[in-house]
Amino acid sequence: MTMFRTSIVVLCYNGLEETTRPCLESIIANTPVDSYELIVVDNDSADGTADYLKTFAAQHANVRIQLNDTNKGYAGGNNDGIKLAQGQYIVLLNNDTLVPGGWLDRLLKLFSEQPGVGLVGPVTNSAGNEQRIELEGLNEKNFEEIAGAYVERQKGVWFTTEKLGFFCVAMRRTLLEKIGYLDEKFGIGMFEDDDYCIRAKKAGFTFAVVEDCFVYHKGSVSFGKLAAESHCALFEKNKAYFREKHGIEWTLTDIAFSYWEKLDRDLLAYVKNSKVVSPEIERIIVRHENFKHLLVQVHYVELSSVPSNIRATSGHRVAIHAKWQTRWHNFKRNVIYGTNTEKLRYIRMVSGRILHRFGCTRGARVQQEALKRLNVIRETLNGRKLVIFPATVDFHYMAQRPQHLARAFAEVGYVVIYGTLNDQVDKVAITEQVADDLYLLNEHYFTFISHVFKPDESIYYCLWPNNVKHLKYLPYSYLLYDYMDELSLLELPSNELERDHLTMLNRADLVTVSADKLMDQLPKHVLPKALLVNNAVSHEFIDAVDACDQPPVELEAFNDRPILGYYGAIAEWVDFDLLDNLAEEFPDSIIVLIGPVTASVSKRVEKLLQCHANIVVLSARKQLELIPFLKRFDVCLIPFVKNAVTDAVSPVKLFEYFSAGKPVVTTNLAECLKYAPVHIANNHRQFVDLVRNILLGTSMKLDVAARQFALDNTWKHRVQQIRSMMQLKDALPESPLLKVDQNELEVELQSTRKGCILL
Repeated sequence: MTMFRTSIVVLCYNGLEETTRPCLESIIANTPVDSYELIVVDNDSADGTADYLKTFAAQHANVRIQLNDTNKGYAGGNNDGIKLAQGQYIVLLNNDTLVPGGWLDRLLKLFSEQPGVGLVGPVTNSAGNEQRIELEGLNEKNFEEIAGAYVERQKGVWFTTEKLGFFCVAMRRTLLEKIGYLDEKFGIGMFEDDDYCIRAKKAGFTFAVVEDCFVYHKGSVSFGKLAAESHCALFEKNKAYFREKHGIEWTLTDIAFSYWEKLDRDLLAYVKNSKVVSPEIERIIVRHENFKHLLVQVHYVELSSVPSNIRATSGHRVAIHAKWQTRWHNFKRNVIYGTNTEKLRYIRMVSGRILHRFGCTRGARVQQEALKRLNVIRETLNGRKLVIFPATVDFHYMAQRPQHLARAFAEVGYVVIYGTLNDQVDKVAITEQVADDLYLLNEHYFTFISHVFKPDESIYYCLWPNNVKHLKYLPYSYLLYDYMDELSLLELPSNELERDHLTMLNRADLVTVSADKLMDQLPKHVLPKALLVNNAVSHEFIDAVDACDQPPVELEAFNDRPILGYYGAIAEWVDFDLLDNLAEEFPDSIIVLIGPVTASVSKRVEKLLQCHANIVVLSARKQLELIPFLKRFDVCLIPFVKNAVTDAVSPVKLFEYFSAGKPVVTTNLAECLKYAPVHIANNHRQFVDLVRNILLGTSMKLDVAARQFALDNTWKHRVQQIRSMMQLKDALPESPLLKVDQNELEVELQSTRKGCILL
């Protein structure tokens, strides 16, 4: 018997003239005869298909057929063909497809280049995932010409995915030998491809789509003939079996996330490779991240009716990690006693640690790589201390207190590991170095830290109460706990929140507190080890402000108009009535708000934009990308409602506003009252009057006092203050790289005891 490199399996059930004949004829016409064997399985068709296949097989030496006397369904029929296959590669091809010239070589080429890829699929005109592309004017008769031009432009391009549609899929024989055949319990069909992909992924294989191979797909011809009720019943039955088998809920938003990831990769590649980004692409980019967050919310709604033990284990990795944009959702994910997601994540971390300890081979290569990278970090210590920050806010997301503290510790001579769960924008597989002595670590590998670092060389800086879980396995000789926000901002069951918070307060060697009000809420026995550490501004930000002289393109249309600016989260703490008043009182000014809009206020923001043409809302930017906007602001705003939460907030943006020497108008917030350069308003009328007085000034001069406050309140100052307190407690030995002047130490400690930090 002739041995072929590839076996093509085509399953038929009726539709002889509509699908089967055109499909087989396209294969014969467009595939070199000596490169494949063609196995055609008929599932008891009643339209003359069997007689046709007998004649067809007699005419072609490389064709074999199997005629079943019952309909074995999609999985059963394809399994019959697979069992007959002799090839090194096996291609499952629906009979409602048409293939062009050169398709098979393009489909299989990746196998020789990427040994880890187990399944490969083409792009197509009809699929339920990101394999689908829309080519204008394409139809069954002209697809070779139109799609041919597309694939030629995409030559050599491919991308990984989470799932493949099995209308056309190529697999390695080694994959088949490892995980077996399609699951025939799915009956007539649906979900076999999702099931097979999950099994293949668990076996260590990845999947790819090749952009330079197009297969025309008529799409769901067989299932389309089922009555709507029968189709729905079959779908729900197989979905339930899929859920029971894998403990994973199938969702449409999983597919949407795959689309988003594909578009995100291509947009990033375009921006990176293009010297000039067109206005059209820019309009997409500035909305793209918000579209992801919309998908997250839709995903949450889609899963809301699913049993809780299934809900948390969506099959798509983005759906697992990408939750809400605000701290509320990030915090919720990290609570060990809360959601099933957190429980599952913790179990995975513990099991990974156990597997590594006992030398299990499962995931051994990844574990070895994680240990290797951590050892590289350890080699940089040279007698210094390691500071470990748990995952809170993604490092590359909007720069907030956690990221600033991590950077500042690295700048003063510590080696820093900052945990990430890739919630918003981080994409850290294992580790990523982002600055000198500053490394991101995927928190799934936190358990490996104890295998590399010793307690006496490590400090753990716990930032949110839920991260108390890390105390069970992280190595540390000194424990810092940062009380940075009102606990009510962290929407968790109050008993668990208070329990974790009190545990950290009691166990910490030093408690850092971001605001006076939070300091007042500490138990008396904690006060001797508590240190007030307000927010600040980074030297990097100040330097970038000094260097920036390019106005933002987005505000060019308003060059002759005053700008009242705010950046940060646009959430329930923003006083929208105040913004209404400002828009009405200053019709010639433009109010610019930059930041993510939380779901809870999205309708309020929409109403604001409908009512006022002089209000502009722009999507969130990275911290340094905000500087051109800040330089353009004539008045900087902190328009917060005054309540228990905002009175305990030390706004990071305040010090950044100061660094640009801009006049700042804020509502009467406790943490803003400390600073003389701020213009404080006790009510809306005062706020409007303060803004008017600034705008009526003869010239907009640099506020020297504000600028000096920024220089005196940097994150480096804050970390030196923490370091001083730690040395006072004899917690750390001196080292040349981390030495603090004793006179400076006394000054800092005296100012701290007075409840202010003017360093």
